[in-house]
Amino acid sequence: MAVSMRCKCRHSERLLVPSLAFAALASNLLQGAMAQSTYSTATQQLQRLQDPNVIVTNTNGTVVVYSPLTGNEIPQGLATDGSGSGFSLPAVLWIAFSFTVGVPLMLAGFRGRRFTTGAAIGLSVAVTSWSVFVNTLDNVGISDITLTALVIVLFCLGFLFGLLEVGRMVGLLQLGIQGGLAIGIRIVLLRSLLLVPDPAAFFVNWLLVAICGLASAVLVIWKQRAGLLLGSASVGTFFCALGIDLAVNQQSGMSRGLRYLIDRNRYHVVDTTSNGYFPPTSTLVIIALSIALTPAFAYAQHKLFKGPFCPVHDDDIESLHASNESPVDEEPKLSGEEALRTSPPPVSALSNLMPLLKDRRSTPAATEKARATEGNAFADDS
Repeated sequence: MAVSMRCKCRHSERLLVPSLAFAALASNLLQGAMAQSTYSTATQQLQRLQDPNVIVTNTNGTVVVYSPLTGNEIPQGLATDGSGSGFSLPAVLWIAFSFTVGVPLMLAGFRGRRFTTGAAIGLSVAVTSWSVFVNTLDNVGISDITLTALVIVLFCLGFLFGLLEVGRMVGLLQLGIQGGLAIGIRIVLLRSLLLVPDPAAFFVNWLLVAICGLASAVLVIWKQRAGLLLGSASVGTFFCALGIDLAVNQQSGMSRGLRYLIDRNRYHVVDTTSNGYFPPTSTLVIIALSIALTPAFAYAQHKLFKGPFCPVHDDDIESLHASNESPVDEEPKLSGEEALRTSPPPVSALSNLMPLLKDRRSTPAATEKARATEGNAFADDS
């Protein structure tokens, strides 16, 4: 019995060693396959992300971008896009800028009037210029502080234009459009690698953002007050959420998502796709709360500020769709002759005309007397 047990143990030991070796080999092969699959997926995303660039993988595992037109290598740079790092000076400036613009619009944008229109035009100029810069600079680019300063200066110029009366109507329309864009962008940022992560369907994310902006523009033309209330609250909560997220998560939260959404520079392909957009949970919570609080702040401004947005010209946008029918209670205007016929003469005019009327009544008698005198004189001469 003891001999049989020893044989079984020895037999088990002989089988155990090859089994462990096979398991280790299988594990290594599986890990290698998973790594190769992950690497292949990243490479495919790079290839599909920025057409017509061609992605070539070197033997050492690095990714190199080539131009299909010239065949030359496209050098790659970091997609910081003026955001800075940590709490550097550009990052602090963006935090201060976000709260300076966001808090007044969120709490009293409808009452701000010229400040609100100025902020709307300034934001349009700033966001447009920032998008142009980050998509046209080469791999060297410019420093983050320089880019941040340029964008803030351009915002100030647009803000000054919005303070003028000539920029008021433009500011109203811009505020309505920006309210919808702010909601659409936040919806897109609620998921890692954006709402539609497939690079081939990247345009769907921007299509959703554009639909939200168009709907908000229609609202501000159709119902001016509702559109401006929603636009002010939406833009305000967006920038307040951005400021809070920059203070909590620095450049890894909303900042990274905005750069991943907007930056399609061919010099930033590798950095954009390799790092992607994987927001922490706190970023998703901040974005969701900002969206949920937008109607609440819009309604609060509606209850606090009863008057129109612009006291003198509050019907400018509403006149775009107003009906041409005249009011029912309005009486038709009379022409000049009809008005003279129907209107009674003033009392002073009647008093002035009375002597003239008396003179006209006495004219026949005086005429007869003159005729008799002339006849008598004619008889005496004869």
